[in-house]
Amino acid sequence: MRVILASLAAAIAILTVSVSAQTASAQPGNPTRPYCLRDGINGAGMWDCSYYSMQQCLATASGAGGSCQPNPWYIGPVRR
Repeated sequence: MRVILASLAAAIAILTVSVSAQTASAQPGNPTRPYCLRDGINGAGMWDCSYYSMQQCLATASGAGGSCQPNPWYIGPVRR
C-alpha cells in the first residue's frame, strides 16, 4: 500500500511540474519572438507571442480576427 501511495504522489508531482512549465512558456511575458497575435475581436483575447515576423503573424490572423503587434516583452538576441 505504501508503494502505491508513493508512486501516486510521485506521478502527481511530475505531472504538476510538467503542466506548470508548459503554462509558463505560453504566457505573454515570453521574450523569445518579436511579434504577438492577440486573438478575438479587436485583439481583446489571448496573446500568442510565437512569430518571427509581422508578415507571419498577419498571415495567421487573416480571416480569424485578432491583431498583430510587436512583442512588448521581447529582449532580442544576447550579445557576447
